[in-house]
Amino acid sequence: MSLALDQAAKQVGDRDLSHDLEKLRDLARDLESIRAETFSKYQRLLDTLRREKWKPRDSKDRLVIFTERRETLAFLREHLPDDLKLKEEQVRELHGGLSDMDQQAIVEEFGNTRSKVRLLLATDVASEGLNLHYLCHRLVHFDIPWSLMVFQQRNGRIDRYGQDQAPQITYLLTRSEVEKIQGDHRILEILINKRARLR
Repeated sequence: MSLALDQAAKQVGDRDLSHDLEKLRDLARDLESIRAETFSKYQRLLDTLRREKWKPRDSKDRLVIFTERRETLAFLREHLPDDLKLKEEQVRELHGGLSDMDQQAIVEEFGNTRSKVRLLLATDVASEGLNLHYLCHRLVHFDIPWSLMVFQQRNGRIDRYGQDQAPQITYLLTRSEVEKIQGDHRILEILINKRARLR
């Protein structure tokens, strides 16, 4: 990331932006230093799954985790198998970089009782029109979307006709220690106000 900033600085060549570029470099260093052990939201996810007694050995207890970004999905893919004691073949990713055929194959594998897949990490490409409820009643919103419709669409992947268990849907909210930065609470406030105006 810092290489990209250096290239941007050369292209711009404007001294007025040097302060901004330095701040972006600081941010890039901070982001690159994030580790699973110190990433509080990730640790909260692990605590939540343990507290809710998710049983990945049970072929009928599968889990979907939605993220907004593929970078977040990649981070979860890198760390969750070890932290949850899952084998590589027990985790699948579903994102827009896959062909329609590959996406459909993953969905079918996730819903097959003989499949080893227990955890599906998905971006919003999986939020519409997919049936993920056959062996799955657990869903986690790791990232909060900016749209009420996306919330409903995501939830609808497991909360649909034919679901034989009560859906367990978890929202992980980021709360900032800085008062001016309200994080996910501000997003939810905007969405609630928007919905109220639509009524």
